[in-house]
Amino acid sequence: MDKYVTAVVRKAVPALLVVAGCLLLVARLNAQKINVDFRRDFDFSKVHNYEWRTHPIFEKNPELSDRYSTAIQLVMNETNKQLMKKGYRPVSSTPDVLLTFFVTAQDVKQTFSELMDPFGTGYGWYGWYAPPVWVTRTQEYLHGTLLMDMVDPNDFGLLWRASATDNISDFRNRDKNVDSAVKKMFKKFPPKPKKAE
Repeated sequence: MDKYVTAVVRKAVPALLVVAGCLLLVARLNAQKINVDFRRDFDFSKVHNYEWRTHPIFEKNPELSDRYSTAIQLVMNETNKQLMKKGYRPVSSTPDVLLTFFVTAQDVKQTFSELMDPFGTGYGWYGWYAPPVWVTRTQEYLHGTLLMDMVDPNDFGLLWRASATDNISDFRNRDKNVDSAVKKMFKKFPPKPKKAE
């Protein structure tokens, strides 16, 4: 009987590793990725207001502005909300910094296989082990990217940049996805000055 147990374990362990890999893949697909960088020699304590500027890509390609009009409005609304909570205010002239951003999304179709019921029916009356059943699934989602820049209005030098990537499988949740990404971008804004060594 022990040899049967050993055989089952040998068959089950690789299968479980594959299932764990699939679960990690799905978890990774659903996670937002946020990156933030900034100019270390800039004093962000001097920033009190900002002005929105249309991103050059949208200026050169107005059809993209139309295509992403809802996303653009969502990003601007949530950014204003987050910055105004921190005491910053939007202005239409003489800003301390300029804010501009770009959004894009592409349809993605991904196929992966997973093992269903890796233990099968287990030991039956005759001591046999049922073969594993592999199921292939196709997942469709939108892979979205948001890139936001804070620019010096005098020389147009880049002061701060944040990027967010996310996969939206349920389009009804896009508002929540955008809000979450913007909140994470500005969570640690303004950047803390570099400590003197």
